[in-house]
Amino acid sequence: MSESRTTDAPARSAGTSQERNPWLVLAVLAGAIFMLLLDTTIVNVAQVKIREGLNADLSEIQWILDSYLLAFAVLLLSFGRLGDVFGRKRLFVVGMAIFAAASGLCAASSWFGDVTGIGGANALIAFRALQGVGGAFMMPQTLSLITVVFPPERRGAAMGIWGSITALGAVFGPIIGGLIVTSYAWEWVFLINVPVGIVGIIAAIMIVPESRDPEASTSLDWGGILLSGAGIFAIVFALIEGNRYGWTSPEILSLLTAGTVFVAAFVWWELRQRDPMMKVELFKLRNFWAGNVITGVMAFGMFGIFFPITIFLQAILGYTPIRAGLALTPMAFTIMLVAPIAGRLSDTIGSRWLLVGGLSTAATGVFFLTTRINLDTTVWGILPALAVTGLGMGMTFPPMTNAAMKEVPPRISGSASGIVNTVRNLGQILGIAILGSALQSWAGSYTADELATVQLDPALKAQVAELAGEGRTEIIPTVVPAEQIPAVMQAVSQAFVDAMQSTFYVSITVLVGAAVTALLIRNVIITEQREAAPESPPREALPQPIGK
Repeated sequence: MSESRTTDAPARSAGTSQERNPWLVLAVLAGAIFMLLLDTTIVNVAQVKIREGLNADLSEIQWILDSYLLAFAVLLLSFGRLGDVFGRKRLFVVGMAIFAAASGLCAASSWFGDVTGIGGANALIAFRALQGVGGAFMMPQTLSLITVVFPPERRGAAMGIWGSITALGAVFGPIIGGLIVTSYAWEWVFLINVPVGIVGIIAAIMIVPESRDPEASTSLDWGGILLSGAGIFAIVFALIEGNRYGWTSPEILSLLTAGTVFVAAFVWWELRQRDPMMKVELFKLRNFWAGNVITGVMAFGMFGIFFPITIFLQAILGYTPIRAGLALTPMAFTIMLVAPIAGRLSDTIGSRWLLVGGLSTAATGVFFLTTRINLDTTVWGILPALAVTGLGMGMTFPPMTNAAMKEVPPRISGSASGIVNTVRNLGQILGIAILGSALQSWAGSYTADELATVQLDPALKAQVAELAGEGRTEIIPTVVPAEQIPAVMQAVSQAFVDAMQSTFYVSITVLVGAAVTALLIRNVIITEQREAAPESPPREALPQPIGK
């Protein structure tokens, strides 16, 4: 794990204009990513108004949220490589156009459902899936284009800004969503994407250079596309529906088994293709595969805590969605400030020790947060813990992405970006599904323990514990005697706090494991080449820096 240093000229790729200002390109890409991530969180806040406006049931609301996520996750891997083949700018613009058009259709879903007879909720589910398709076109192209337009010695700084924007989009979604649904109809949650999308398309056409893999075959790897899509669909669908059907139910076990078989078949297929959709050669790069492992584990550990803390702030402490979002802004602003600095440092000192320090700091922050969570928690009480957690995340995101992408030849950066984004997305879904399931299980168990001292019929105690374990706490006051409601709800709230603390300990363990994995990262430092680069660079090969 010795440090190695390479010298590289600014990245060149067929069709890339070296005269474009890369920072303007980054501004366009970052704006699009902000819009994408904003939309994934903003809809959560609007779900109550959507449910009332469309007369939707809980299952339909769940699929309004999940249809976007499912389409997005399934297509990321294949669309990343399609950018290498057909042009990254082209797919980025197409994706933004699809996303903006789908957003307008989402806003018109009530009218469309009435006209077609399929119902507004079903129309919104379909259009949300179309939004996911647009997002899958866009997301991998952003990381790929950053790799192409920025020379290796500046990519870390660009990745830092990219990472800080992703954090802002995720945190400001609930705030902006809360402001919109407080004063306006739910349709405006989607309509705001339309003008932003139009401006983004114009800016991309004018500013972003086109690039592609000059050696890519235009003959698509349909076998790889179908096998990867089927495998990811089965796994993600099982993770989304696991709590509903039960994790040991035949449906979920069958989906997980089928997904595993499809993924194995996909790997087997790709190893035998002359121009595979997933460039298997990438996994010869230690930093690429180690960076992906850290990306998945980090997403699992960190995104798994956002779900319970949001519930805690709103359901237990009684915060409004806007106030809950504002309570999390210290973490977002810390990430925004630290990420660009960490990205620049990863260019100059390498990624390994930044990752070890960042992941360790994030684990410390979550532990600090765990000790501060109780029924008397205030925003000021958890602010230092959130800031420390944000510091760790800001130190981790840019070096993590930079380590994975730094040695990737720009000609296949789309394939690499698709893999990185897919791994991160799957880690996020796994974290929400597994840690969310553990949270519910512990909440039910701890509720039964807390109710031991409450004077209540044993059958009713069991019912309350079951409702708490299913997350249906709003029903509990309707099933217990009025005089017992305060004591029962106090017990349920304390049980949720205990369950959340247990869930956080899992996240801490996962983050510590990621910090240990970061020791595998080879500390590659690429310095700027001062000499003029050749006009016609030879075929890019996998970098061979000195050292291991």
